[in-house]
Amino acid sequence: MTTLNELTPEEKAQYDDVADELRCLVCQNQSIGDSQASLATDLKQIIVDQIRQGQTKTEIKQFMQDRYGEFILYKPAYSVGNSFLWLSPFVLLLIAFILARKVINSHQRKQQENAESLKSSWAESIHLDDSHQKN
Repeated sequence: MTTLNELTPEEKAQYDDVADELRCLVCQNQSIGDSQASLATDLKQIIVDQIRQGQTKTEIKQFMQDRYGEFILYKPAYSVGNSFLWLSPFVLLLIAFILARKVINSHQRKQQENAESLKSSWAESIHLDDSHQKN
């Protein structure tokens, strides 16, 4: 079994790239490279072994994804299965924009109606005052 210290500089760079792009399944907010969890240590060893076997970064990531699911990838690929997750922020933003416009328009319409109502009642009161003064 090869350890991380036995890797060549090129293999170490490949290891760092792969380990930084995979999520620790225990910590979830850390990459495998940053995590000290026992599962992360096991996964690091798998990465080292696969690098020594000549696997590419893409092949190692695919192996991990096949074994642990897409959640292990920090940057999952866009697919039909996860399109809802990719598109939902934009849809929610669009809905929020539409609702905000409706609320603003409704508020402006009410203000105009109130202003017109005040004008007409003011005009009526002036007209009534004028007719009382003439009598």
